[in-house]
Amino acid sequence: MYKKVFSIAPSFDCSLSCDGCYLTTGVTKEMRHAVKSESYFMRSIDIAAQEGYTQFAITWNPFPGAFETTKRYILHAKNSGLETSVTTVMQCVHEMDRDFIENLDILTISVDDMRFDSMYEFQQKKYAAFRALESKFHETDEDHGFSDKIYFRDQFPHLRVNYNLLWTPGVFEWLYEDTDTFRDALGEIQYPDTIQHLIYKPLSIYESEEWFWSNYQRVFNDYDWVNIAGNGQKYIGDIALNNLMGINNCPGQDFQMVDVDPMGFARRCPENPDAYNVRDIAKLHELLRTGTKCQNNACNCITS
Repeated sequence: MYKKVFSIAPSFDCSLSCDGCYLTTGVTKEMRHAVKSESYFMRSIDIAAQEGYTQFAITWNPFPGAFETTKRYILHAKNSGLETSVTTVMQCVHEMDRDFIENLDILTISVDDMRFDSMYEFQQKKYAAFRALESKFHETDEDHGFSDKIYFRDQFPHLRVNYNLLWTPGVFEWLYEDTDTFRDALGEIQYPDTIQHLIYKPLSIYESEEWFWSNYQRVFNDYDWVNIAGNGQKYIGDIALNNLMGINNCPGQDFQMVDVDPMGFARRCPENPDAYNVRDIAKLHELLRTGTKCQNNACNCITS
């Protein structure tokens, strides 16, 4: 089956201020005022299912009330026959409930905030999130807990758990200055299906493009166990960067993807500079039917 992905980021609200985040950087009052309604996004899921999309993905930022909203979207998409995917951060894991997880197919946790003073601190943060979730399930059903060791595997064998590691300047610094702790932390993430390396888009967010390429090459050459370009198995390199280097196709060349931001502008991937105004639901329907015009072009989010 040809893969077609419909993804949304329905809100600018977030308690974090991560460098380079397109959802929290430079957001104005006018942009917040232009955010589309929940009914718009619910209707968009219906249309995506109608047009043969196979997967629904949503960004879940930490913010009061965000879990309840995200859950409504996930249940609606699942009921519409779509595979469901959520990208969030460790701070949100404990909020999930059984109904949410049972209707979720892919959980991706962003861990660009992995840098801590010690491996112990990293472990404590991760375990605290999953133990809080485990305790919640124990309170409702003593017979269906899951062990810290394998997390979701016993309870929810259907769920794929992935991690995204964003290469902020701090992550590069951590690797260079405390290599053993970095290696231990990477190894500690031993149960997800994949670990995907991500970079800032565009590269100009870094100190300079030259700075990025120098550091990327250093990691590639001197820390090969990091697999920053991917290894075709557990580790996945940044897909857009790899496309720029001729390693893989842009996702738009292999499958159709339409991503809609909070204001109702659509792109073939979240950080692409080419946006289509689909604030009118009829325009969104047409775009979901045809796909974006830039679908078969090479990735242009890296250097734009």
